[in-house]
Amino acid sequence: MFRAEIYRVFSRKAGLAAMLAGLFFILYYTMGNTVWGEGLVDEGRIYYGKEAIRRDKEIAAEFSGPLTEDVVRAIWEKYGPPVNYANRSTTKEGLEAAAATGGNDNYCNRAMTSLFGEEIVGEDGEVTYALAEGWTESRYLQGGYTFGYTGSSRWFWDRFMMAYQLAYITIIVFLCPMFSEDYAFRTTDIILPAAKGRFRLWRLRLAVGCFLASAYYWLACGSIFLLYIAYYGTEGLSVSCGLAGVPMFFPEDDISMGKGLLMLYLCGWTAAVVLAALVCAVSAASRQSFSSLVRSLALYIGPFAFMRLVLDSLPRGRVNSLLHMICYSMPLSFCGSYVEVSHGERWLMAAVALAAAVSGAAVSARRYCHHQVGR
Repeated sequence: MFRAEIYRVFSRKAGLAAMLAGLFFILYYTMGNTVWGEGLVDEGRIYYGKEAIRRDKEIAAEFSGPLTEDVVRAIWEKYGPPVNYANRSTTKEGLEAAAATGGNDNYCNRAMTSLFGEEIVGEDGEVTYALAEGWTESRYLQGGYTFGYTGSSRWFWDRFMMAYQLAYITIIVFLCPMFSEDYAFRTTDIILPAAKGRFRLWRLRLAVGCFLASAYYWLACGSIFLLYIAYYGTEGLSVSCGLAGVPMFFPEDDISMGKGLLMLYLCGWTAAVVLAALVCAVSAASRQSFSSLVRSLALYIGPFAFMRLVLDSLPRGRVNSLLHMICYSMPLSFCGSYVEVSHGERWLMAAVALAAAVSGAAVSARRYCHHQVGR
């Protein structure tokens, strides 16, 4: 029966099309904005694509390890300010214009400019960069941070956000008919009418929904990680999250990128399972698949919209802060919010997410099984 229910989900053309379209867009966007967008200028010589990645790795290998003042000075003295930073371009024309200056533009001096540099505009309007006053007091130099090559990991968060939002919308599309389809086709009276059969079918469909949501989430979001490893290697996984552009709770952003991504992906998986339970609840309470789709999308977007349109305009008191945290605990924003809050707030968010999942399962059981009894 488990395989039959999975086949039932994949037999819906709209759901299958949504899965394939979402996965194709994720892969296309990720592949089109990684290796093909890499460019490097080394003493007037241009490197592009895979060659730029190879050369960046060679340069960064010399400075990889704990980030100290000596490392920052060594990079700045050897390569100077990046010549392709103000209006960064990796097109052929943009790289040629940057290379004409005879300077350098690589991963290391761009990172130092981002972390410790300041912009200087000359009288002729020319922009250059220098180490900012007081850069030695930066929190990144207080010990605990590891520097190294991470490639385009500074855009990893944007790609992951895009992937998991698309994955969640796709999950809604292919799960919304899970129970409502029985009502629409009037099969509720003939599908396992026995009391034991009702609960068995509900448990089976809920398990299938959570399984497929988990599988699609890992397929969609895991592909980004695999492509990152294929393009840039595993060196960046030891770099601190605060230097790699991976969001993390401020006092903990010195942990490795590998640990940060593991937490991020597990949070996304949790949100996918919660979303599956909520969509099943909406489907069990809807008579038509289209109404189930609309209601599920409203339930998905609603908490975040309520927070932005209503709560943000009210005074930020204790109750308002609690409501904000509850809204952040919903699937749309759970993944990104959980890793950026304190331990106490994480416990609260986890409790709210668990309550949402249990409530969704309970509502779907009551509405679907009760409907069959009533018929």
